Amino acid sequence: MTDREKRRLEKILYYILGRRPDEFGLFLEDGYAKLKDLLKALNETEGYKDIRLKKLRDFFLIFKPERFEFLEEQNLVRVRQEFASPEIYKTSFVEDLPSFLYTPVKPRAWIRVSEEGLVAQRALLTPDEELATRLAKRRGALVIRVDTQKALAEGAIFERYLEKLYLASWIPASALKGPVVDEAFKARYTPKPKEKEPETPLTMAETILPEEPLAYRKITRGRKKEPAWKKTRRKLRRR
Repeated sequence: MTDREKRRLEKILYYILGRRPDEFGLFLEDGYAKLKDLLKALNETEGYKDIRLKKLRDFFLIFKPERFEFLEEQNLVRVRQEFASPEIYKTSFVEDLPSFLYTPVKPRAWIRVSEEGLVAQRALLTPDEELATRLAKRRGALVIRVDTQKALAEGAIFERYLEKLYLASWIPASALKGPVVDEAFKARYTPKPKEKEPETPLTMAETILPEEPLAYRKITRGRKKEPAWKKTRRKLRRR
């Protein structure tokens, strides 16, 4: 990697992790992003689509940029707190919401979520449909629309993260709008039960009943026990 490439990569990474992670669909827990999530966001950015995981790891391991902190074993990275915007560590509870938010839900999960509602440790939502589409593509998910007023009326709670992201742990099914879950949808996305492998018929040798266990016999280490008549004959000769 040339010095110019290194400076260019450091600049975009600093912007993503230290200034506006929300623009890239990233919520930073204590300022950290998973390296794989960071890579997916980076690969969506023009000029960085050829970056691979090894190259990104090597950037932090070899060059050790001063403004970054990389936890190698956990594959977590962040901009050091003294260099980052304090806003990336904050969320705020809000009720003044856009009419609609969008969130990614995997098709298999949507079968249940469409009936029971969305329950998650921290679901990411955004008013930006283009960003929602990118998030869904990363996860192989559907874009589900959330009617925020219906959700608020039923007790849902939302937090705002910077400008483009919202967080929620529960959203009622009545506030969610996505593909119709009909029989065709279920047939396409419901996991099929694994087929049992056919049992192999037993061979003739395997069907023979096992022999009864042999009676206990003293171990002679290869020596045969001498018959009693030989012992008697030997005694007679000695007389």
